Amino acid sequence: MEDRITLPEYARVIKGLPCGEYPYLSLLPFVVLSPAMQRIYTQSVSLVTLLNSARIRIEAGDHYVWVDDQAPAIVLAEHYYRRGNPLDLYLDLIHELVHLRQLAEGKNIWDRHFPYVDRPTEIEGYAVAIEEALRLGMTESEIIAHLSNPWMTHVEVLRLRENIDRFLRDHGAL
Repeated sequence: MEDRITLPEYARVIKGLPCGEYPYLSLLPFVVLSPAMQRIYTQSVSLVTLLNSARIRIEAGDHYVWVDDQAPAIVLAEHYYRRGNPLDLYLDLIHELVHLRQLAEGKNIWDRHFPYVDRPTEIEGYAVAIEEALRLGMTESEIIAHLSNPWMTHVEVLRLRENIDRFLRDHGAL
């Protein structure tokens, strides 16, 4: 996939930073040009405010990427940052930026009243990423591979994919 799709400049993650905390724009300096940003900002949280306040913490570990809601900051595992597929990394970082915006709006991004694949905050984050993935030319099988992870069954991945499609239908295509 990474060789098949040439990433635009706005989707290229800056590599080579040591572990530590950085402004979001240090890793994705041109992300403001991404069409996905239109889906992320809201009237209550401007894109400029969000991008200027967003932080990414690169740390040792064998996970992928998640949001520390106490900081708040995106936590990026060093191994994933160094070795991950560039397109997956970009899509995950915009997904997590949605969660930072949701936190700024006072939303509970860890609402355990919903299973992970049905959680509204997760569906929105994935919808932004998958809409961008489609725009960049990912195939359906590549999208399913991107959504798949160790904590979801294949049936859950397919349910998440359906939830994403429903979100995008209900919120209009960009």
